[in-house]
Amino acid sequence: MEKTSRKDLTVNTEEIGERVVRFTISKEVTDRDGDILRASGVDFTNYMKNPVFLGFHNSHDFPLGKVVKFWVENDSVKADVYFPTLAELSSDMNNVSEKARVIDFTYHCYKTGMLNAVSVGFIPTEYKETRTGLDVIKWELLEFSAVAVPANQDAIAEAVKSFGNDFAKSFVTKKALTLDDIIEKVSECEKACDEVRKMIAEFEKSNDKKEIVLEDIIAKVDVLAGL
Repeated sequence: MEKTSRKDLTVNTEEIGERVVRFTISKEVTDRDGDILRASGVDFTNYMKNPVFLGFHNSHDFPLGKVVKFWVENDSVKADVYFPTLAELSSDMNNVSEKARVIDFTYHCYKTGMLNAVSVGFIPTEYKETRTGLDVIKWELLEFSAVAVPANQDAIAEAVKSFGNDFAKSFVTKKALTLDDIIEKVSECEKACDEVRKMIAEFEKSNDKKEIVLEDIIAKVDVLAGL
């Protein structure tokens, strides 16, 4: 039976035009769990029918951007993401919405390198077990998300799992967690995401933007990345 899985990946980013960021995702390396996700095996046909760029896998919220191009180049998957401007998202620039500010904030985080990670949700359609883990040969891309997982310091292109080793592998190997475990973990992540959004909104509205407040936000995001 095919199951959905996720993988968080460190990326190289490059601004290639007005509000467009290019993500270069190196895939064909063995990650810390001993798995390999083959770039050459990605199928993004259905994904490109609605190519939104989500925040923290939250499909119930408005997207952060739109993927205008997605392709495979050698052993990497690449994507160009367009982030709308505050003016495009607001009918009144004197009353900009919280969501518009979050989208703008995310764009600048990737542009400046404050963020350097994304996550893909996918269905493995062909894989085999190896001595160290799983070799995912073919997979269908379901969604593409911004995440705040820090770059692995041992290997630039090394990947980690969204919810830890047991949770991610249980989707593929059909072991470990129960449905109640999964629901509980998703609930924790959604709650943490809401808290981060509120902290960012309060920071943006504040007339006294202290560095310590921004550090609190970053610390909260780091906690979210570990859920």
